[in-house]
Amino acid sequence: MKITTVLLDAGGVILDESEDEKSRVRVAVEVLSGVVPGYSAEMLYRDLDEAIEGYCPRVLAYAIWKYAGPDRVLYERLYEDFHSRWRPNRPPLRIMPGFREEAEKIARDFRIGIAGQYGGELLDLLKEETLLDLFTYRFTQDDFDITKPDPHYLERITRACGVAPGECVMVGDRIDNDIIPARQLGMKAILVRVGLHRNQQPRIPFEIPDAEIEGVEGLADAVRKVSRPV
Repeated sequence: MKITTVLLDAGGVILDESEDEKSRVRVAVEVLSGVVPGYSAEMLYRDLDEAIEGYCPRVLAYAIWKYAGPDRVLYERLYEDFHSRWRPNRPPLRIMPGFREEAEKIARDFRIGIAGQYGGELLDLLKEETLLDLFTYRFTQDDFDITKPDPHYLERITRACGVAPGECVMVGDRIDNDIIPARQLGMKAILVRVGLHRNQQPRIPFEIPDAEIEGVEGLADAVRKVSRPV
């Protein structure tokens, strides 16, 4: 089946989440140090790596539960404390360096859609950055009541776009959230190794992406490569 469509994860592909990651880590350390004396960013990153290696879908929740469990009331209090501190100071969304050039190249030969866990604020930023016209399909998380890693989420996106999963390449920064559900639907999959999940490894051959790149530079070439007929 000919590849016609490229679905892009938001965080780690369209968006640079590095400042957001630092903000989350800082706040999470503040919250957890209240129950774990001497808790540090180094300890948190070890806990996050543990969660990532175990394919936990919500890695910060994992770190909080590690120290709050089995007390669910304490867990809920700490989790809410984290969000109440982080939300007001959340860094503004920003486009990944190099994304514009890669997206322009991809748009010459393929239709582009979004398959990420951001809503209308992503479309607002793309419009502000004069990138929105590169996207044929503009569905966001706001348009669906399920999300990744459920493969039905990607299935609904393809249905809304009017394309078959086999016509699509999924580009994401997580094996568990992006590569596996894409492979389950018969999509090609490209892994962008950035952010917290950059060292996540496949557990079985099925989870190996069709291509890997470090950052978004070279994404257009990777898309063309995996889209060539066998």
